[in-house]
Amino acid sequence: MKKIIGLFLLFIFLLTGAFAQGSVSELISEGIKLHDKGEYTDAIDLYKKALLLDKRSAHANYEIASSYFAIKDYENALKYADIVIAINSDYLDQAYILKGSVQDATGKPLEAMKTYKKAIQKYPNNHLLHYNLALTSFNLKQYKDAENALQRALKIDQTHASSHFLLALTMLTQEKRVQGILALYNFLLLEPKSKRTAAALKTLEEELEKGAKQDGKKSVTITMPNNKEDDEFYTAELMLRLLASSKYNETNKNKTAFQLFTENSKSFFTILGEMKKNKKGFWWNFYVDYFYTLATKDHTEAFCYYITQSKDNAYTEWMQDNLPKMQAFSEWYTKYLHKF
Repeated sequence: MKKIIGLFLLFIFLLTGAFAQGSVSELISEGIKLHDKGEYTDAIDLYKKALLLDKRSAHANYEIASSYFAIKDYENALKYADIVIAINSDYLDQAYILKGSVQDATGKPLEAMKTYKKAIQKYPNNHLLHYNLALTSFNLKQYKDAENALQRALKIDQTHASSHFLLALTMLTQEKRVQGILALYNFLLLEPKSKRTAAALKTLEEELEKGAKQDGKKSVTITMPNNKEDDEFYTAELMLRLLASSKYNETNKNKTAFQLFTENSKSFFTILGEMKKNKKGFWWNFYVDYFYTLATKDHTEAFCYYITQSKDNAYTEWMQDNLPKMQAFSEWYTKYLHKF
């Protein structure tokens, strides 16, 4: 009889535990929905209920930290992020990212960098850790460190738009125009229509037009690049300035701005590809190979329409008349990504 009672009590205990676990998952799920709607305090209330059932739930502790961070309650965000780190199971890499973000937001960027570097030792293939390290480095004006971290992030996930965008800013800040332009092109391919797109496209167009100025009706001045002649991108920088001057040519006077943008983009990609030869390294292998192949496969027009679609309805109109070209570009791009 005692054995039967013992088994019955064990069954009740296990059933209660399973019910509680299910409730924890449900509470977290509902909390996430509220968080996504921007109802952060209500989400926090649900996460707290989940923690009453299981205070060591890494998921609940991470989500409550995330919601506290959203309302800028950095003290509690850090508290719960540290709990996740102490539990040392699920959501650990995300907790490190959150902790570093809190430290950055509270004026402790050096501590944030230590947090990211410690996490990278455990999770070297988490591209967001490298990206966040780069962002902190950029804000500290440690541009070379930011560049290196972003290259690592993109080698892990070449489709991470924010890494391309920050890399563009990093290179342009250092007056490395060729590299900055390449990163901007790639960002716009991944994010052709967002809150950041208009500014990025404007920056790209401005950078492509630098270095050439018409002084009179026929006189055009081309300024020499600031980078040294032994710089591997010196020739490309000089060619950019020559391309910028092409809009003043008599043969181009009746061409639209978009036609010139497309032609100059293709010329830029082709020149870089022909310059590569035996050159190696991130910029040549990651960006130049891609854009040179794009140009030689005759996808430049589709590419340029796609990345400028935020400006007007020209892309939609072009798409209607050139669907096979866009489909061919899309298929080629998908196959190219699969190479990595």
